[in-house]
Amino acid sequence: MPKRRNYYEEFEKWALARPGVREAFEEGWEELRLAVSIAERREKLGLTQAELAAKVGTSQAVISRIENGGNVELKTLLKIARVLNATLELTPRRYRKGAQAARLSAQRSRI
Repeated sequence: MPKRRNYYEEFEKWALARPGVREAFEEGWEELRLAVSIAERREKLGLTQAELAAKVGTSQAVISRIENGGNVELKTLLKIARVLNATLELTPRRYRKGAQAARLSAQRSRI
């Protein structure tokens, strides 16, 4: 049986080959990936946004904005990582030599 065409994959390949599209996609993806990582870690620890906000010393609205991909100050991000027993690290992107990407990773010692 022949494999069905995946039009989304074909479109994605075509779109990401266009100048400027890949960079915009990568930038948005990194923001979303960090936001999702924070939300997943918070939920894994059984914290609500309000509880995380109280521990960080900010408001629930700020945590919500961050988890939705909004801008965040490095100082706030470091506090969040500390409360979530996680670290911030820069790792090279696999698809572009020399570029860096932000990532939130859980420390080995779990809560």
